[in-house]
Amino acid sequence: MKQYKVLFEDKWFQVVDIEGEVGLKNKEMSVAIMPYRVNEMGIITEVGLLKELNYFREGNYAQTLITGTIENEDDSLLYTAKRELLEEGGFDLKDENDRWLFLGPVYLYKNSDQMVPVFAVDVTGFEQSKPEGDGSLKESKSSLEMVEIGNGVSSEEALVLSAFLRLFNYMYAKTLNYV
Repeated sequence: MKQYKVLFEDKWFQVVDIEGEVGLKNKEMSVAIMPYRVNEMGIITEVGLLKELNYFREGNYAQTLITGTIENEDDSLLYTAKRELLEEGGFDLKDENDRWLFLGPVYLYKNSDQMVPVFAVDVTGFEQSKPEGDGSLKESKSSLEMVEIGNGVSSEEALVLSAFLRLFNYMYAKTLNYV
């Protein structure tokens, strides 16, 4: 275990100094979800981007993936992803295990230990209802929009881009019968 000095701490994270480098250590783990739709040939046509309240972005909103913290009652990462898709996106795919893909973990930035497991889910043919939300201001002011693929890949959000790249890689390998 690396030795570090805590510079600041709250219930979610610590700002730490490790050998002269300042970074973040997170106390909770979150998952990320990229909903997508395909056409009749199985080609991705839309991805879901969450317009999420974020005071660090110009205009106070970010277009990113659905993310959510693992809660004590969640029995798996997939369960958390399904719950968050319903809460923030309005899609109920809790009984649709074959539509989910685990895309792997992503580190959000280099000076952090925060690793986010990322999922993709095919929502083709499913109706989007009003998101349930968790009662927070942030979720009440956020909304999931299914956007054309070109708008998704032009995102400035690293989490969106890495998830799309992994999803594209999976779909490409699938067409070549590698998966």
